[in-house]
Amino acid sequence: MVKTFDDIRKLAKERGKKVISIAMPESLSILEAVKELKKEGMIDAVLVGDSENIKKLLDDVRLDIDRKNIIHATDPVEAGYLSVQAIKDGAADILMKGRIPTPDLMKAVLDKEKGLRKGKLLSHVAVAEAPNYDRLLMVSDGGINIRPDVEKKIQIIKNAIVLAKSLGIAHPKIGILCPIERVNPKIPETVDAAELVRLAEKGEFGDVSLEGPTAMDVILSEEAAAKKGIESKIAGKTDIIIVHDVTTGNAILKTLIWLVGAKVGGVVLGAKVPIVLLSRSDTKKEKMLSMLLSIVCS
Repeated sequence: MVKTFDDIRKLAKERGKKVISIAMPESLSILEAVKELKKEGMIDAVLVGDSENIKKLLDDVRLDIDRKNIIHATDPVEAGYLSVQAIKDGAADILMKGRIPTPDLMKAVLDKEKGLRKGKLLSHVAVAEAPNYDRLLMVSDGGINIRPDVEKKIQIIKNAIVLAKSLGIAHPKIGILCPIERVNPKIPETVDAAELVRLAEKGEFGDVSLEGPTAMDVILSEEAAAKKGIESKIAGKTDIIIVHDVTTGNAILKTLIWLVGAKVGGVVLGAKVPIVLLSRSDTKKEKMLSMLLSIVCS
């Protein structure tokens, strides 16, 4: 089982070279991340944006990209569609957001005729390598679905399981995050959690251990579960946390990064190819970690 981002890097190398189509890549940190992974033989890139600016930045970072893989577009909407078209034409395996506004990229991705939809819900799955936790921790959805209902949570869980399986986790342990461990009709996420547990028991998610409602201390600590008198198969061994809304997921991830010093990457699943959606505050390292995840999933 993969337990660190170093393990993910090794796994990505085994996948063979992938091509990433990047919409508006005019960023030194993006191109430096591409350079590092290209040097290791893991990726090549199709760059869609202002060709003159791209060429200048390529010279600045000393990154060699075949000029036929530089596609000129200054309008964000056009750049989004052209980067998606590179996927559809078979020129690239992974889609990545550069400096393009997220709505412009997603407009192209979700276009019913020209996009990358395959009838499933798209969701963001983040992966964190945190100190004092003995495995990688996945959090979903802290990036796309604002306040998903039960039906959407079903697909969010299934997308997260796809990533878990790609990382070699044969039997994912999943916690449905809630403030308490009992169902309270006044707290909607606890009601959703009970329904998701019922579906898991019927085999909806395959070979997993799924528990909820589950508070964060129980999710992360076997000791906390024991003190609360809770018998749990996932306590302290959770692989995937499913959150009730995007604010909660985003807050968990930013806290892990800024207070705990965790390594965090993320990928959007549910489309025809993996999609890397970057935050404006992401460092070169975080961008590279997300790219590694997308390689593993492709």
